[in-house]
Amino acid sequence: MRTSKSEKAPLISERVMSTPKASGPVLVCGLPGSGYVGKLAADHLVDSFKLKKVAEYTSETFPPQVNVKADGTVEQPRAEVYFASTRKGKSLFVFTADAQPTTSEGEYALADAVVKFAKKCGVKRVYTLAAYITGSFTKAPKVYGAGTSKGMIESLSEKGVTLMKDGGISGMNGLLIGVAALRGLEGACLLGETSGYVVDAGASKAVLEMLSKVVGIPIDTSKLEEKAEETQKVISQLQAMAEQAREAAPQKERESRPGYIG
Repeated sequence: MRTSKSEKAPLISERVMSTPKASGPVLVCGLPGSGYVGKLAADHLVDSFKLKKVAEYTSETFPPQVNVKADGTVEQPRAEVYFASTRKGKSLFVFTADAQPTTSEGEYALADAVVKFAKKCGVKRVYTLAAYITGSFTKAPKVYGAGTSKGMIESLSEKGVTLMKDGGISGMNGLLIGVAALRGLEGACLLGETSGYVVDAGASKAVLEMLSKVVGIPIDTSKLEEKAEETQKVISQLQAMAEQAREAAPQKERESRPGYIG
């Protein structure tokens, strides 16, 4: 059968390797964004638990580029879902991507495809990991949160999450839990406090430590601790440069003023 010229190709192409059935699994999502807070956290989970890829997505709405791999070959951007059973008999799905879609249509299509797949696998709760941008640096990032139900909000609050009272959660981080609610699942977003100026492993570590409390899965963040220390060095350098600039500004102003004429 020929395809009509008026028909468009689907925005999302899905390839499912397996559909794991597990008891009470959760889906954790971390995507590229400010400070790479969610992306670093998601990649850490994939590496730490040696998760296996179970689904893959490509889209015409990903940025127009290819990614160069270590061996010099290239591949187009993609999104992936990983899975494994963790300690204490719990199961974990992780969704991450090379980039977020560049259009709202692409974001909705990808979010819906991932949530549908997760639901088939028995997932009932979806967590997204993101950045809470403050514009200032901190050594002890807070974790903010919002959820799709009173039950989720109470659960977050009991674990020490600072609840958001207003504002919005843009992009896939907000859309995924919104679509989850439409599909009959519960959702929550955990946001690590970050300046938004640097890749912030410290915020990623804080978010993962809070996620561990919320879902009851032990997460070793020692490798992120090393990256967080590197981040802190960069922050210290930026703060020193800013302080030097502040000290130099008054001197320049004094030099530019005309001398006293009697």
